[in-house]
Amino acid sequence: MTRTSEPKVVLQVLLQSEDTLRVTPFKEGSVVESTIKTSRTSHFHSGLVAERAREVLSILARANAGAPDLLAELVSAGQDIWTYLLPDILREKFDSAHGRNLVLHLDRPLLGIPWELLHDGDEFLGRRFRMGRLVSVDAARGDVLPRSMSGPLDVLIVADPCGDLPAARREAAELEAVLEQAECMGRVTVLSTKVSVRALRDELSKHDVLHYAGHADHMEGRGETCLRLADGHLPVRLLDQLRGKVTFPGLVFLNACGSSDATQAMAAGLDPLGQASGTASSFLLGGTRHVVATLWEVRDEVAREFALGFYQSLGRGEMVGEAMEAGRSAVTTRHGAERLLWAAHLLYGDPTWAPEPGANLNFDDFDVLDGLEARHREELLSPDGPTRLRAAAMLLRLGDRSVGPALRRDIELLERWLSPHASRAEARQAAFVVRALAGATGLSPAGETDVLPDVEAVLQLLTRL
Repeated sequence: MTRTSEPKVVLQVLLQSEDTLRVTPFKEGSVVESTIKTSRTSHFHSGLVAERAREVLSILARANAGAPDLLAELVSAGQDIWTYLLPDILREKFDSAHGRNLVLHLDRPLLGIPWELLHDGDEFLGRRFRMGRLVSVDAARGDVLPRSMSGPLDVLIVADPCGDLPAARREAAELEAVLEQAECMGRVTVLSTKVSVRALRDELSKHDVLHYAGHADHMEGRGETCLRLADGHLPVRLLDQLRGKVTFPGLVFLNACGSSDATQAMAAGLDPLGQASGTASSFLLGGTRHVVATLWEVRDEVAREFALGFYQSLGRGEMVGEAMEAGRSAVTTRHGAERLLWAAHLLYGDPTWAPEPGANLNFDDFDVLDGLEARHREELLSPDGPTRLRAAAMLLRLGDRSVGPALRRDIELLERWLSPHASRAEARQAAFVVRALAGATGLSPAGETDVLPDVEAVLQLLTRL
């Protein structure tokens, strides 16, 4: 769900030539697809911007290594980019902006600019605004079906896939505890140690959210960074091959060193304004709506603290831009602003999106509806019982009353979820199934939301289908 009432500054920046930008500022609250666009072409110092961009990442790397007193250097580098990149019209636009949400619609060659760390003389752009990047791509790449992202959202956590990062396993355990308490989150699956490329590939389409805590390695000669798994790497080409064949997670959090395109360009020794391609871009091209990535290497404790703050906020139903703020605030509270450890994470996507607490079935797009039905029918054949039950509940909400036999097949699992000894996460799953069943039989669930019926009452509902 996008908070349409939230004011937002939308800025489109396209690369016209090596030293020329075409800039289109939109009215607050408008979208990039507006009918009328008033754009201006302006010159900028691409060489200086590239030099300062490398300097920014170097400063962040030194800060991560423990070097003190770097805030003034980061401010200076950010001010130089602000001065030499942005024309007067854009600085005036930012100065007069009333909202706190900023969307940058960028050409891929411009992703190497650390936009979040531009400094206007008073504050970093990424601290003044809740920022999100949108990426302009060639339409010839083809359309994909984005995930609906109706709650509760199923989460896949891939942590320490190679078995050498105990801190990542701690991160996964703490995140699982946080997510199980979040009303808008559903089933949480954790894969850790000896996670293969095939295992991750097979799980991609089954989850709304993917959180990866592990290594990201630069691939020599490719100018890209890939996620390291137990038996190799998740290559960009594999994600590209899966595009249009599977539904990618709607939110991907890459808590890995240097998972953004900017870092990949630096690691390859390329011009940061060059055409770097990476994991974050491949997920976005595959239909992922939001990607959280890192600009540079992140300490284990900082990665964990940021992620905990992020998911605590998102789990309360707050906007993803607010969740980014919460993550930075958690790191700043623990380590202080002057150490710059808060600056590593960035967001691709609309910062005003927020998860919904329940399934939203008011569809206007029948292609999306058909895609959801196909997905859930396929999940009815899953070897995983919880996946089958959730799929049956979703099909009931979509108006399919033929799933009674599927529900009866897993009635023992549902009975365990309904027992007093069930975990909070299991009880939430049971409530989701029961409410879907009640709605399909023409009943409106009543009473306390935490009070669930017994299995006999559920069987009676099944007979009404």
